[in-house]
Amino acid sequence: MSPHAAASRQTSDETQPLDADVPASQQEASRMGGSEEQSPPSCASLPSFPPHSPSLSSSPLCQHSPPALENLLDLFTPPPVERLDWSMAHDAGVIVECLRADTLDNEISGNKAWKLRLPLARALSEGCGIISCGGGWSNHLHALAAAGTRLGIATHGLVRGHPEAPLTPTLADARANGMQLSFISRAEYKQRDQEDFAARHGDGLWVPEGGGSIDGVAGLAPLAEALVAPLAGSPAPQLVLLACGSGTTLAGVLSTLGERDGLRVVGVPTMNHGDQLYHRVRRLLAESGGSEQQTPEWGLWLGAQAGGFAKAPAWLIDFIQRFEAETGLEIEPVYTAKLFAALAHHLANGLIAPGTRVRVLHTGGLQGRRGYPALNLA
Repeated sequence: MSPHAAASRQTSDETQPLDADVPASQQEASRMGGSEEQSPPSCASLPSFPPHSPSLSSSPLCQHSPPALENLLDLFTPPPVERLDWSMAHDAGVIVECLRADTLDNEISGNKAWKLRLPLARALSEGCGIISCGGGWSNHLHALAAAGTRLGIATHGLVRGHPEAPLTPTLADARANGMQLSFISRAEYKQRDQEDFAARHGDGLWVPEGGGSIDGVAGLAPLAEALVAPLAGSPAPQLVLLACGSGTTLAGVLSTLGERDGLRVVGVPTMNHGDQLYHRVRRLLAESGGSEQQTPEWGLWLGAQAGGFAKAPAWLIDFIQRFEAETGLEIEPVYTAKLFAALAHHLANGLIAPGTRVRVLHTGGLQGRRGYPALNLA
């Protein structure tokens, strides 16, 4: 079913919890930095941009003054960090903190603000619009449309699906924020990495699906620093966890932080074939001027996809409801629920040493909960 072919996503009992069939030793398919280098294939990307922007105040975004700019700049202040009161963490003797990037804005949500900040700056500087793509529940398109309307930047979303289908709430929001929507077939959508893909559909600055570009990698620098900043009077985290879709956020964190003793960064793929994400992250690091030899130790926890991207079997919905009731932290099925479910599995199986301080990135995307009826019952 096309992601926008219905106004809600469906849950399923087809898939099993993380620890149902796969041994724990196989579910942590970690790859460390410093492995043998491969020559990554080149892929279509934006023109070269500095891998690390020194600060937002020196970027073109601050050299223009649309009416909503001051409010938009507030998005790039460090998000708050909260320690979770979670029985699973207590029982394992592990400290779990959460970087609450979900709290900064209802529309330009979580990590999306940072992945978009340099493309937005460039669009303002060049006086052009932005064209991008995504599915019917895309957090990326939702955030891009909101940022565009606040800054006076025209936005165009290429949506995988059929124009006669009802708009999802996500796409309705995007259209209300002025985004032009064009619906394209699945076959055509598969060509989105081809160099002429965007040009076939109109003019504008091309931003790949999910903000997955070297600009997206570079824009994440402030968020990466906040991920490892210690709370007052406490040590820095030893383990950083984040959910992965395109791999851009993981690449941005690794590229920014560089080599750091005592720190491990782990990405949790949320779709099938997550093992391929390792090669995409390596490619993004190479294209943005980074090197695996200049990153923290890092790896991937496989097995958390719960049947595939945006799938939400009954056990995952149940996990969300129990987790939220205990911790008071709202999460969503596509990214953050699978991230915390993976963490819960590792805690329950003693795979994280007692005393470890874990920092989890909440990437927002709560608007997507509207696609899961079981989470919206009164």
